[in-house]
Amino acid sequence: MRYLTLLSLLALSAGTTGAMAGDIYCNNQGRDCSDRPSPGATFVGSTNPSNPQNSAPAAPAANGGNGTPALDAAANARLSQEASRQAVQKDIAATRAEQCKAAKEKYQQSIEARRVYRLNKAGEREYLSDSEADQLRLNARLEMERSCGSPSS
Repeated sequence: MRYLTLLSLLALSAGTTGAMAGDIYCNNQGRDCSDRPSPGATFVGSTNPSNPQNSAPAAPAANGGNGTPALDAAANARLSQEASRQAVQKDIAATRAEQCKAAKEKYQQSIEARRVYRLNKAGEREYLSDSEADQLRLNARLEMERSCGSPSS
């Protein structure tokens, strides 16, 4: 129904406003229409049938209705680039979440431990003094805030 309404409006606008020259492309369902071709869109018509330049896009509609190959390639390249950008953002978010989780665990372990130690070169435990343990806990908290963006309660 919308498709017929759109065609009716196109016919009316073509007859009343000769200055508005442009092609109309719609997707396969005929719901989303635009003056710019997109992948899978079909050429519907022109708002100015007397303009000879607007009759040229009728040929690609017969070849599958995908618009011109150069426009399809450019649109596909943009879609591919956008998909890649979203995949990178998803990977970054996953990595940040892992880093945040590890930093939270390290901080939680540092505040739960009664005695904090580190291993020396021989693999033996060296217990830290209270001031060194406090500094280690502070550094763990700062790392957690940097990784997670905000302190946890």
